[in-house]
Amino acid sequence: MTYLATSPQAEDLWKMMAYNSYDALSKPNLTMSQKLDLLWRTGPQEDYGIFFTNLVEDAIPTSKCILKIYNYYDQPNDLYTASVVYAFDFLYGGQMSLVERDGIPVSRGDLFINIMLDVLNGANIGGVGNMTWLTDASRYCAAKSTIGNSKTFTGVQLYLACKIGDTGRKDTCNG
Repeated sequence: MTYLATSPQAEDLWKMMAYNSYDALSKPNLTMSQKLDLLWRTGPQEDYGIFFTNLVEDAIPTSKCILKIYNYYDQPNDLYTASVVYAFDFLYGGQMSLVERDGIPVSRGDLFINIMLDVLNGANIGGVGNMTWLTDASRYCAAKSTIGNSKTFTGVQLYLACKIGDTGRKDTCNG
């Protein structure tokens, strides 16, 4: 989340999250406080747009952008390392599928995937490697179109992987 909140390349993502209109990208950048206000922590979910879970239980009746970020799959590579796949589900109302960028209509979903790859592909997030969009890291790395529910939401899913592993440090009860 730190990369997305602080990266200048992700400002258009935040605008798409906050503004539902076709001209969302022409709106002002969000402050850090406004970005954090989009993040659901607990309680009713309707007023939020970013969730660290794959389940959004509350019915969200209005078209808006929803971003779900969650651990999708852990795949052991050997005795000491594993690939962890993170899912990024970006959902939006069908009537707001396009935004204008540099005078050209573009898909919110396509722009989301491009922004996420620009910001996160290759980023070191504290594993033993970088977050990547390579099948060498996991066969689950992919991007695809999805339907958020049967009537009002569409979107895209992006799967990125990073390696985690044993640092070799030995912890014992004796310190």
